[in-house]
Amino acid sequence: MTPSLFACAGGSQGGEIDIANGWGSQDGARAVLERHWDTFIQASDFAYLSSIGINTVRLPIGFWCLGGTAGGGDVLLQGTPFDNVAGVYKNCWPRIVRAINQAAAVNIGVLVDLHGAPGSQNGRDHSGVSDGQTKLFSTPLYMDKAIAGLTFMMKTLARVSNVVGIQILNEPVYDDGLEDFCAYILALYYSVVIWFTSSATRYTSHGFYESCRPRSRKHAFISP
Repeated sequence: MTPSLFACAGGSQGGEIDIANGWGSQDGARAVLERHWDTFIQASDFAYLSSIGINTVRLPIGFWCLGGTAGGGDVLLQGTPFDNVAGVYKNCWPRIVRAINQAAAVNIGVLVDLHGAPGSQNGRDHSGVSDGQTKLFSTPLYMDKAIAGLTFMMKTLARVSNVVGIQILNEPVYDDGLEDFCAYILALYYSVVIWFTSSATRYTSHGFYESCRPRSRKHAFISP
């Protein structure tokens, strides 16, 4: 992340959670992050990528970005370290939608990546935490919330033709619960995505992502 975002962060100033807990208040942290979201990626960036032949990008997001969504995002954050800072992210999802639509406007596909899962899938700072702990697979509450977040993403993005896939976890550590989690998500994928699209293609990578790409390539824009 951009170092300046951590200038007045709280805690150890090592992860997203510290930004949300810094900047004097939730309003202050939200203002800083929204300014970053509005300037770091713009329509002109996608236009440039398209002009040099780039046809797909990965868009990493944290589960906290689902706060304030129609899918019950604030409930999704309850019981997690982001519970008390949910207000910071109330306008985050519309920015994600905007980025997807900006990419669609210049024929760029988007792989939406759940980069930070509840409790963290690897204990690293890019998953939103700064304590180095991996709690996703050992905490049923966090597993349930990760599944709820992915379900919302699948249902919302299934018919968006330039969303080429959903990466269900980024670089998870191997854990006894990982295989069961992935097996459940695969079953969920078929029950949710194919219900919405009647057809889908499966992809596998080190990050375990599943495609939400329907047959038609005609652009279907989404609303915040």
